[in-house]
Amino acid sequence: MEIIRQHPSVQTLQRFHAFEELSADQLSLLAKSLSIKTISSGSKMTERGSEEDLSYFLLMGQVQLKAEDGNRKTITSDSDDARRAIAQLIPRLYDVIAVTSIEYIQVDNQLLSSLTPNNDSEIAEFSEYFTQSSIEETKSELKQCLLNDLKNKCLTLPSLPDVAIRIGKALNDDITDAKHIAKIILSDVAMTAKIIRVANSALYTGHNPVDNCTAAVVRLGAQTTHRLVLSFALRELFKSRSPVVQMRMQSLWGHSRQVAALCYVLAKLTKQFNPEEAMLAGLLHDIGEVVILSYAEKFPGVANDKIQLEHVITDLRGTLGGMILRGWGFVDELIQVAEEAENWYRDDSARAEYADLIIIAQLHSFIGTSRMSSVPMIDQVPAFNKLELGELTPKKSLKILKLASKQLAAAEALLHS
Repeated sequence: MEIIRQHPSVQTLQRFHAFEELSADQLSLLAKSLSIKTISSGSKMTERGSEEDLSYFLLMGQVQLKAEDGNRKTITSDSDDARRAIAQLIPRLYDVIAVTSIEYIQVDNQLLSSLTPNNDSEIAEFSEYFTQSSIEETKSELKQCLLNDLKNKCLTLPSLPDVAIRIGKALNDDITDAKHIAKIILSDVAMTAKIIRVANSALYTGHNPVDNCTAAVVRLGAQTTHRLVLSFALRELFKSRSPVVQMRMQSLWGHSRQVAALCYVLAKLTKQFNPEEAMLAGLLHDIGEVVILSYAEKFPGVANDKIQLEHVITDLRGTLGGMILRGWGFVDELIQVAEEAENWYRDDSARAEYADLIIIAQLHSFIGTSRMSSVPMIDQVPAFNKLELGELTPKKSLKILKLASKQLAAAEALLHS
């Protein structure tokens, strides 16, 4: 039996994330429009499949969320989980059952939307989206803590290495002089060696080898040099102090390197993309996963639980990746790459975009692996036709890549060291 009591206080509402942006006057008016409800142990707050456009907030007691497959999660009123709406997705994914006698309030979502101020910041959009989606769908402590840190603006996102930032700034200032670019690169001995080596590689070599950084920049060009510096610098982000996480990082770097090489070769074949930009896109497409894996160092239990970790990565990788690349100042097409790398049926544009190139490169990389069973065939995705490889079947497409195997091997070798 449901009993309705007095209105909640403003202080009570301030406990919940959903009301944090409301003014004192708005909180006061909202409090007066709501009533505290009480139900006894064993009663349902709401049930699976319900499409009521309401948000439920637990004030006192303990509830259990029961999914269709029998999985259960318990939430207590003094926990961090209880600071969010309970079972927010509509239609509901859970029966929400009172374990003890509970007190709660329910708020009309349309009323809440009309009160909440618009906030266009990336972090606010991200936090709100996932608060409303799948925070309670996984038992992952990693995911909950990551979202809490993000909401509180204390999540540390990776930054670009200094040499890449300085070259980018020079180019933004229209400084393309080879000596100036080379001087920046020379501040990093390892990067200098890599740039000279790549200028002499099978992909770029001329009649005579170069033996200094300035000559390498002249051969490559300022923009290509910048993209290559970015590509080489990204390798440093795929590292972890945790042996378990480092194994996953190494696997991820191997996949990113392979996709980057495939992107480079496909860009050369189709002539629709800049090859170095395509290679960079391949290395960037899973950058959101790098952040999640780095964060997982704090949670050994989650890092060792492949299913839980995959759950978090699937949910957060794309949006986190987009946030990082926006913070680094990348163009929208490369931000799309991080956000939509596994949106296999994306068809946002009539022309091929870098995200389409990534999709085809990834599907090629999965051939002969266990991933093939969980992804569409290459010729079933819109990106395949957009790359304008003619009336080619996936087998003929593979034949083209086989003919370009030397370039593919050279591109992978570039990124291997």
